[in-house]
Amino acid sequence: MKQMKKWWLAVLAALLVAGLLAGCGGGDEGAAAAAGGSAAEPEEEQVTPIYPLTGEVAPDKKATEARIISVKIENTPEARPQLGVVDADVVYESITEGGITRFNCLYQSTVPEEVGPVRSARDSDMSIVPEYNAFFFFSGANDLVWARLATTAINEMSHNSASDLYHRVDTRTAPHNLYLDIGETYETAAKMGYNPIELTPRTLEFDAYEFAEDGSASVVEYNTAGLQEAVEFEIPFSTATYNVQWAYADGGYTRSVQDKVQADEATEEPVRVQNVVVLWQDYVPAADIPGKGQTYNIDMTGSGDCCVYRGGVKILGRWQSDGETPPRFVDAEGNPIPLAIGKTWFEILPTGVEVVQTAPTDGAAEAAEDVGEAGEDAAEGDPALEEGAVSPQTPGEEVED
Repeated sequence: MKQMKKWWLAVLAALLVAGLLAGCGGGDEGAAAAAGGSAAEPEEEQVTPIYPLTGEVAPDKKATEARIISVKIENTPEARPQLGVVDADVVYESITEGGITRFNCLYQSTVPEEVGPVRSARDSDMSIVPEYNAFFFFSGANDLVWARLATTAINEMSHNSASDLYHRVDTRTAPHNLYLDIGETYETAAKMGYNPIELTPRTLEFDAYEFAEDGSASVVEYNTAGLQEAVEFEIPFSTATYNVQWAYADGGYTRSVQDKVQADEATEEPVRVQNVVVLWQDYVPAADIPGKGQTYNIDMTGSGDCCVYRGGVKILGRWQSDGETPPRFVDAEGNPIPLAIGKTWFEILPTGVEVVQTAPTDGAAEAAEDVGEAGEDAAEGDPALEEGAVSPQTPGEEVED
């Protein structure tokens, strides 16, 4: 089922089942209301509810308070097309080992019933997940990652810890066939003793809204006048199997790999976002695991160079994160760079690896326009670039942790 369920009803039911209703809000207004409390409360100023990961207007405040869900999803050719990546509000992509990339998908405004294939955690997740205070779903990890996970406060819901939510499908071969019933997250989390509510959500920074007296909203968009156009570009992770092409049309960027638009396994809806943000960070060699190759420590706290692609232009700047909140972006003058309202894809590139600006081809432009206008099956994107020595990694065979 593509459409998410009314998550607040699921959370409320979970709290009732787990007997956590009285305590989960710490006595705040949300818990008191859910418990039927009658204590007098001061009137609050009406604030338009905004989804924390997309900047879109939410139907009510409760819709913004669901804990964020993080899922580690595979990106090998055997895993494509993936299920549910298209529904993620935010996606982080980085190299795991051997030039292979993997996704950390974050869900909040929309939670599908099922996603996959789910694979093992990596070091970068240990700094990304706490920034969003997310529930973390994954299947296995190497010893170094398990050891680091034990030092964090992450609410992990791995294949080991929440096995009832995982299942294997018979349409793929192991280990590329593990799927997650993500729609049951909040009930299961409550039973595990985790709080499914985030009264102060961790947010990204987006364009602001202006509200008229009648309550209608208009977006105050970031001024992109004079900025360099960037309609098509490639993220050179390793080789054509994992290098990513993005093409802009009609307010969004469509993702392609190996000349094909990446789409959802069930609906064939193309992967399309409003922001692509390149984050440069050092890939520090960690364990060299037999059968997998060199793994990396990728610490996404601190700061580094970035490039924000939005509205068909690119904005060079710096990213920064204190490890407790999602990253913020500033330009060369130190002015904030807000994201366009909508979905965001973060590409984590090794320091020194440059994005390849590509000239639009007629086929690529037509494909992106088709996706933007109709949201239907997209045509082929621009041809893959020739493989080059753009990254120190070379692709290798993946072995399950």
